[in-house]
Amino acid sequence: MHDVRVCYLDEREQLVPAAPADLVGVAVEERRPPSEPVAFHGRPGKLSDCWCATTNGHVVCGSLRRRRVALELDFDPEITWIGGEPVELHWQGAGGKRRWRPDFVTRTVTGARQVVLVEPEKGGPQWREDLEVAHQVAMAAGWQVSVQRVPEGMRLANLEWAADYRQAVPVAAAEREAVEEAFRRERPIGEGARASGVPYALALDLVYRLVWQRRLDIRWDRPLMPRATAWLAVGAA
Repeated sequence: MHDVRVCYLDEREQLVPAAPADLVGVAVEERRPPSEPVAFHGRPGKLSDCWCATTNGHVVCGSLRRRRVALELDFDPEITWIGGEPVELHWQGAGGKRRWRPDFVTRTVTGARQVVLVEPEKGGPQWREDLEVAHQVAMAAGWQVSVQRVPEGMRLANLEWAADYRQAVPVAAAEREAVEEAFRRERPIGEGARASGVPYALALDLVYRLVWQRRLDIRWDRPLMPRATAWLAVGAA
């Protein structure tokens, strides 16, 4: 066991060091990082931030790999809040004093908090120690630990495409219902958009918006083009 101290900003935005057990019930996911993040090679951290529909604001990421995981978290309907690097852990490690910021802390629909760690490209002793400390802190604070793989390939391409439609815009209920009705059965996106009776360009945009909202399902191993198929998701009817 390590003697871990957790640093975070309190409600007055004052830096507070705490024992992990003192964090039970504290909404650290809503706090900014303990200090301004420093991006790769000194680039301004804001260049790596990711706008998320879940928070309706920017989430600190600090790297392209974290940004891609943030997109996956934003797409997850079970997550209601995403905080980027809101805590910094301090402990005496095998090689001396260590400090480390877990990538994200999220809150789920059940109110549970998760420490989300981006799986490294290569593991090693430092990663294993970080993971051990994360589990120790989570156990004391009543959190969960989730290790996320970075989305890639067709999954990433489709996620990024759908994410272009994640911002909330006013949509007439009649138009949404018409598009959803057109996808009661699996069919090509372009075909369904035309069959909906809604102007084609508007219907196509609405299809992609409904994919992001998980009201329409797609085959994630195929490019999200008008010729790809979609259908009304279970529970969306």
